[in-house]
Amino acid sequence: MSTIDEAKKALTTPRMEALIEAMYIAANADEDFGPKEREQFVSNVVGICNGAIKPEEVKGVLLKLKGKAKEGRESRLKSIAGRLPTKADKEHAFALACNMALADGVVLDEEKEFTAELAKALGIEATRADSILDEIRSLEPDEE
Repeated sequence: MSTIDEAKKALTTPRMEALIEAMYIAANADEDFGPKEREQFVSNVVGICNGAIKPEEVKGVLLKLKGKAKEGRESRLKSIAGRLPTKADKEHAFALACNMALADGVVLDEEKEFTAELAKALGIEATRADSILDEIRSLEPDEE
């Protein structure tokens, strides 16, 4: 079985797929999916899937998501929102996406624009989105 087949099998729930896709789009918002973002993405995918996808299998997940990205961001955001049934799921997806945007330590305008679009698509009010972002930033280690 190929890596893509394994990835498809492991992504068993629409919710799981939506969480991962939100992270993927966030990581690519600035068109630079760098090493720190890749490392964070792999770690998050393995965690979301409870180890059903191994780190070396994440490439298959990326290939699947790259294909979906051709549909356009607006379409994908609607799809993500539709696969997240609860407010908690939507906030979780938003938090994961923000975590990806912060992974390399630099949040560019494109990433800010994407997180605002994602919050809107998920029905998260701006004040709540800001508090989620602040909470994620508070978890980052202090630099000395």
